[in-house]
Amino acid sequence: YVKGALPELNDRLCISIVGTRSSSAYGNRIAFEMGYNLAKAGAGVVSGGAIGIDCLSQKGALQARGKTVTVLGAGLNVHYLSANRNLCENVAKSGALISEYPPDFHSARWTFPMRNRIISGLADGVLVIEAAQKSGSLITANLALEQNRDVFAIPGNINSRVSSGTNKLIKICAKPVMSVKDIL
Repeated sequence: YVKGALPELNDRLCISIVGTRSSSAYGNRIAFEMGYNLAKAGAGVVSGGAIGIDCLSQKGALQARGKTVTVLGAGLNVHYLSANRNLCENVAKSGALISEYPPDFHSARWTFPMRNRIISGLADGVLVIEAAQKSGSLITANLALEQNRDVFAIPGNINSRVSSGTNKLIKICAKPVMSVKDIL
């Protein structure tokens, strides 16, 4: 199910950006900058639209007048992202909201990991910005690896709980990102 116009993702680099809802000021700034700079370079940005890293990356992409897609964990008519309602409307104007669930389907705990496989599957790579040791973002990164996608991560403070997952990803499999050039 789609609201908006699904951009042609096969003709452009497409990067999914995911991370914690409990993001730091640093993570917020980096998410916005990465979304903005990727979109400015012509890449599509995909995310889950959650508060924190997801929505800030999409706000950056929108400000750069780029193409972005939000993959929902509920039906298109269910506003579980009520704090991001304006963002969702703006995404639908310049890209698309998509869901595999019927329009009035309510989210459940299991719908989000299912959604994450689409977030990684639509993209050439997944960028993780601030993620705890156990998080949906790491589920998305693992799905990306299973789907033969690149996995990128922003290094974080080694004493920060919200950077423990991203730092571990860098240690075991992710490409560290210091600027958008590391992805492009």
